[in-house]
Amino acid sequence: LTLLNIDIRGFSNLSRKIGSQKTVSLLNSFFSVMGGIVFKHHGIVDKYLGDGFLALFGAPVSSTEDADNAIAAGFEMKKSLDTVNRYLKRKFDTVIKMGISIHTGEVVVGNIGFEQKMDYTVIGDPVNTVFRLQNLTKSFPNGVLISENTLRATRSRPEVGEIKISADLEKELGGMKVFELLERKKDKPYIVA
Repeated sequence: LTLLNIDIRGFSNLSRKIGSQKTVSLLNSFFSVMGGIVFKHHGIVDKYLGDGFLALFGAPVSSTEDADNAIAAGFEMKKSLDTVNRYLKRKFDTVIKMGISIHTGEVVVGNIGFEQKMDYTVIGDPVNTVFRLQNLTKSFPNGVLISENTLRATRSRPEVGEIKISADLEKELGGMKVFELLERKKDKPYIVA
């Protein structure tokens, strides 16, 4: 399945600046828009992670369009940020930056936990990989980074640019390439070497 992680940049400083009540309201506004986009593109929000969330495309039912749906969601999230920031500027006198990472891989999905607390969630190395990619987004303000696996899984070929990563991270990612989503162009062929 395809995983999408979205995270607000510099959130600790922002929350100190606006206070705890406004922080909750800001997060709920942000999650409302971004979560709505996930559901619009046939994904689900798996879990909230403080100032971000992990979304799944392909669970509980997978399709051949899961990677395309995740990329479409990421692209729409990026495009919606201007509107979100206009609202946040009016309501909280602040704006935000975010990062989005998308990765496709084999995971285990199911009800995990114990009798008093059970969650439908996902586990596996691809979850770790999407978070490693999220760390890379810090160098791409409001950018969307996708893995080579996701790019290979797409049916419509988005316009991307390969990014350079450190040798250490490349080793952690098993030599996998990472791309920045530039645009969504359905008819442009892209071949991953």
